[in-house]
Amino acid sequence: MFMQNEAIEWGSRSIGAANRSRLQCGHLLVELSRGADEICLASKRLSDEEIKDGIPADAPVKWTNWTVCTGSHDVQVLPGLPDLPVLARQDPVFEVAPGGGAKVFVRIPVTVLVQVSDRGGEILAEFPTEALPKVKFGEAEKVEPCFLLADSPSPVPLPGLDGATVQAPILIRNDSREVLSVTQICLRVGHLSIYRFGKSLWASETLVRYQGGESPSRISVKSGAPSEAVGATLIAGPREGSPATIVGRTFRSFRQWTRGAAHCF
Repeated sequence: MFMQNEAIEWGSRSIGAANRSRLQCGHLLVELSRGADEICLASKRLSDEEIKDGIPADAPVKWTNWTVCTGSHDVQVLPGLPDLPVLARQDPVFEVAPGGGAKVFVRIPVTVLVQVSDRGGEILAEFPTEALPKVKFGEAEKVEPCFLLADSPSPVPLPGLDGATVQAPILIRNDSREVLSVTQICLRVGHLSIYRFGKSLWASETLVRYQGGESPSRISVKSGAPSEAVGATLIAGPREGSPATIVGRTFRSFRQWTRGAAHCF
């Protein structure tokens, strides 16, 4: 007998009626089970064969992550973004002329957040749908750990993405007097909200103003859903709030300038 995996429906969920349920998001399987005044959570990544054939309900499952929460039976299951900035390598490389602009779209794997419905929305567990490698980016004395994305930014919106992916638009403005060669983009996702548009997930649009030379970029997050998803529903707010403007290196790290290189790696 096979236990049916449910596609994740984002939002509030009461598990008082069922002792056990399995929610699937892409290759991620999350199990919620109810005990005596507690909620048990576990996750594992499914192989292609397991997605095709399923997992028997009575088969032992080697869970890779689990947690227990006491005193609650109601949770919220929400989409989230990684807890670090993401770095996308640009291929093919493109240029933005002084005073010009360009727009790209990055694909970011969803992190499944399970929160307590009360107690101020305490996060019980975070389950990334994909395991992303960590890389370093930034100045020698201010190196930022980032997650490296598998795909390059796209110049057009990506059609047909499933619910395990968030699409994040980035608008680039070159406010400098030099040509900007875009070989990589560091996106600080902590300030982005997530919107649902049909079956797709969208992040807030980020505006990055390149200042040239060794100067960090000026970064702001536009309010509301991006223009490609007008009328989308807000389903998850940002991790870190949304300041009006922040500064941070986005295209080039200081290390490349000290070496005399014109482009970042």
